[in-house]
Amino acid sequence: MAEIALTWEERKRAFQEIKQKSDRIMTVAVIIYFNFGLFLSFFYNTQLIAMTVGGVCLAVCFISRLVLPDATLYQYVLSAVLAIFPAQFIYQMHGLFEMHFFFFVGSALLITFRNWKAFIPMLLFTVVHHVAFAWLQYTGMKEIYFSQLEYMDLQAFIFHALLTAIIMGICAFWAYDLERSTLREVAKTTMLNRQLGNVQRNIAFAEQMSKGNLNADYTVTDESDELGKSLVVMQESLRKSAERELEDRFVTVGVTKVSDIIRNHSNDPITLADEFIKGIVKYTDLNQGALFILEEDDNSTAYLKLTACYAYNRKKHIEMRLNPGEGLVGQCFLEQEEMYLTAVPQHYTKITSGLGEATPTCILVVPVKTQEEVVGVIELAAFKTLKPHEKLFVHKAAENIASAIIAARTTAHIKKLLAESQERTEEMRAQEEEMRQNMEELAATQEEMNRKARETENRINAIEESGIASIEFHPDGTIITANKHFLALMGYAIDEIRGKHHRMFVDAEFALSQEYVDFWNDLRNGVPRPGEYRRVKRSGASVYIKGSYSIIRDQHGRPSRILKLATDITELKMHQKQEGVTGTKEHGTFFTVS
Repeated sequence: MAEIALTWEERKRAFQEIKQKSDRIMTVAVIIYFNFGLFLSFFYNTQLIAMTVGGVCLAVCFISRLVLPDATLYQYVLSAVLAIFPAQFIYQMHGLFEMHFFFFVGSALLITFRNWKAFIPMLLFTVVHHVAFAWLQYTGMKEIYFSQLEYMDLQAFIFHALLTAIIMGICAFWAYDLERSTLREVAKTTMLNRQLGNVQRNIAFAEQMSKGNLNADYTVTDESDELGKSLVVMQESLRKSAERELEDRFVTVGVTKVSDIIRNHSNDPITLADEFIKGIVKYTDLNQGALFILEEDDNSTAYLKLTACYAYNRKKHIEMRLNPGEGLVGQCFLEQEEMYLTAVPQHYTKITSGLGEATPTCILVVPVKTQEEVVGVIELAAFKTLKPHEKLFVHKAAENIASAIIAARTTAHIKKLLAESQERTEEMRAQEEEMRQNMEELAATQEEMNRKARETENRINAIEESGIASIEFHPDGTIITANKHFLALMGYAIDEIRGKHHRMFVDAEFALSQEYVDFWNDLRNGVPRPGEYRRVKRSGASVYIKGSYSIIRDQHGRPSRILKLATDITELKMHQKQEGVTGTKEHGTFFTVS
């Protein structure tokens, strides 16, 4: 704690009370010294010396304290005064040895200041006084007194001086030690006050954040304030979380608005396009936008038609046709990727308002597509740069309108087919009898299909009731679902295996083998794999199963899923092993031999 750097103000406050107490003591002491000098003056008729020297010393003490109340200069002045008074007393008493003790009394009094440097003036004056007065007295000057002795040899003088220096040194040491103790206590108090201040500031800062003020200014002024640093980090994290929440809300609300537009105008493609591009421009606070839709001319040549355009709260009626690959819009259609320009060429486009025309700051071109098909392009222009969440919203809106366009075209195609069907009604009436027979056959076929469906359903229920374990996979081995018997057999819950690969049921060595790769290649190619297999439970124990990996095909005859039906034959295998029957394969088909 003592190593803490204290400011001048902190040191001043630390010694303020000590200084005041010492000042009171010293005031009484110098007054006593002055009065004692007057008392001594009656013994040898030295009233003039007592009044002049003592008065000057008294005046210097009070004047220095009055002129420089906040400085320590008067302590050094007082130190010299406390050395002058003993010299005065020695002179007044004609070298009485007992008067030398007043140097030691002054040293003891100076300890109260707790300033070892204050002993320097006293020590210097004492040395000068002893040397000068002793030399003057022993050289024959009778008016100067150092001691009552007629002569003091050098050895006695040195002992005298050494004892004086030792006593002053001890007093100076205690003053230094008390000063350091005071500073250590002040340092502790200062540290506690700083910590308390940090805690109070941290509490106030935390209260601001609890009230939702995540932008409150806060600066950590103390490098040791780890809590304050943590609060600043937490504020930044909360601010980022709040920003992400606002961005997510922006996207969610925007997609909802787009969905409402699509739902309300799904029967009118022209109005839908106009309202859609208007909604995009206004919601993102951009300046203008255009929607290009893929069309075909009479020669079945594909082109992009400007279906809707909106700018500055008004619809722009512009006719435009672009070929795929032509300009930014055509290039975006071909590449099916977003194009974002912040350095827009002067001739590319202009944004017009009542104040004139200006080149936009940025251009955003987004393909209108689903996962499988591109049906158009959205082009947006603005004087501001778009943030990532704004571009994300445009992408999601493009996906929604793409789905709506595809659905509308599908509906239109169905209506066309219906119209063609109605035109052929007369022809169909002529073939009514044949159609009736076909319908009867269809009804019979449907009845047969229903019967087979019921049988299939009954078979599935029978499998469930029989206790046979079943599990379904994608052709790549990813688990789709499993029944309760399989989960109980392997020791898993359905959420622990869904979406994971079949290799979790075999050991690591077999999972990396070529045999395992060939096994799944056969299944993906539509080759069923019946047989007996060893698998690994969740607990790591082995289980032997007998069953089949069957192929479920889609309407085009391609393998779409793998169905595995199996029964537990672990006990049988253990019994066979006990009787000496071994297997030729541990992980693939298990062929028993006697």
